[in-house]
Amino acid sequence: MAGKLEPLKTEAPEVVKEPEEAEGQTRSLKMTEDLLAMVKKLQKEGSLAPQNEDLINRINELQQAKKKSSDELGEAQALWETLHQELDSLNGEKAHLEEVLSKKQEALRILQLHCQRKDSRAQKLHVEEQLENLMGQHKDLWEFHMLKQRLAREICALQSSKEQLLTEEKLALAKLEEVELQLSSGRARAVNDGLKAELEKFGGQGPAQIHCTPKDGACKGEVGSPAMRRGGRDGGRGCPRSLLEKASVGSRAPRRGT
Repeated sequence: MAGKLEPLKTEAPEVVKEPEEAEGQTRSLKMTEDLLAMVKKLQKEGSLAPQNEDLINRINELQQAKKKSSDELGEAQALWETLHQELDSLNGEKAHLEEVLSKKQEALRILQLHCQRKDSRAQKLHVEEQLENLMGQHKDLWEFHMLKQRLAREICALQSSKEQLLTEEKLALAKLEEVELQLSSGRARAVNDGLKAELEKFGGQGPAQIHCTPKDGACKGEVGSPAMRRGGRDGGRGCPRSLLEKASVGSRAPRRGT
């Protein structure tokens, strides 16, 4: 029941009552008029005795009509009371139905609000989930971009470090070669100095100078020196073994440096 119930009208009993009362009154008046007309007619004729029976019949008919009208009026009143009670019952049922309708409409309104809130919450959660996914994708993309930049910087740094290390390696190799050359020349001078010292130690303080070469395996000197004389007796074995070993080491050092 979507709309309000229309109140019932209470005019029905009166509508029933009035025609019945009017009909009874009309009959009574008609009978009375007929009776009066008959009395007047009899008076004119001067004889009322013969019509007594007719008058009595007319009076009885009037009484019966009155009684019938009274009965009909009572029935109409009873019907009116019954209809009035039914109207009160219908009005009570109408009020009850209106109350039930109001409660149903309130429950429907609350349910609609709950559904709207639930739908809005579901939409909000869906939007938040999509936003979170987009933020996660953006974060991953940003991290990938930053990682790419960091790797590019590290690659550049490694390349520069590689070039620097290659340059340092070249410099170190050049210095190493220079040091080896210096060491080889220093060792040669040291060997020569050692040989001179050994020759002076074993050969004495004479004016003869001896120079031993590992290729010849012999010592050369001036004639008349003790070393020369020993060399002639020993058959080229005038240089001590230690001097020959030092000379051989000195001669191998420059060859290894190159």
